[in-house]
Amino acid sequence: MRNRRRDHQKGVLRGVLKALGLRSRRRIGKARHLGYDFESEALELIGVVRGHTMTTVRRLITLYQQVRYCETMGVVGAFVECGVWKGGAVGLMALANLRHGKSRRELHLFDAFTEICEPDATVDGPRAVQEVRAWTGNRGGIQGRLQPLTGIYDAMGGPGTLDENRRLLEVTIRYDPSRIHYHQGWFQDTVPVDAPGIGPIAILRLDGDWYASTKICLDHLYDNVVSGGIVIIDDYATYDGCRKAVDEFIAARALTVFLSHVDTDCRYWIKL
Repeated sequence: MRNRRRDHQKGVLRGVLKALGLRSRRRIGKARHLGYDFESEALELIGVVRGHTMTTVRRLITLYQQVRYCETMGVVGAFVECGVWKGGAVGLMALANLRHGKSRRELHLFDAFTEICEPDATVDGPRAVQEVRAWTGNRGGIQGRLQPLTGIYDAMGGPGTLDENRRLLEVTIRYDPSRIHYHQGWFQDTVPVDAPGIGPIAILRLDGDWYASTKICLDHLYDNVVSGGIVIIDDYATYDGCRKAVDEFIAARALTVFLSHVDTDCRYWIKL
């Protein structure tokens, strides 16, 4: 029974890793000719940040396109990411700005810079619970508590630390440190306090996985997104809670948005 349980956990982990696109790290050289605009230049820059993100190549190419659009079309505002891990996605945004932007953007990174907090089993869905139990061995209640899920990132090289993000952005990429703002802590503690000081947002990228994490960011940051700005929901179709938070927000605001597919899970829309 114990071996069967272990085999099941390994199977779940392999499936999750595949869904997260971690295999793409080894096969980035083969991930060419996907048919995207500006694909070659995107892949060149993705190579710089690939070890710092769990995001799939398709999502990264699309993100590069989105930044390029903001730069070439004059969409004003900061680039904001909530849930940065090791900084790969925001690093790609920085690289795209260095290549196409006339001036440096403000970059805002919201993260606890440790393991992610618990999902809420009552709203975030069976996949969230299954993954947490497979990756951490947690057999207790999963109640959405604001405490790190120790070990959840072990199979992916550990959590992204503040120092690791700084090294990537400030040393490797050499982005202007005065334009980078690190908001360390749980979203529930940092986003409501810091959002008013951010100003206009050109790209808001949410990668907080769970219902509560997604809701708090939309509630406090969406109004900062400018007309023509882009809202990206990395986990929209991955976790039930993330989809619920987005759908409820759109309905409550009576927003007219078209959720564009990046892939099976990720969605984005351009704010009218």
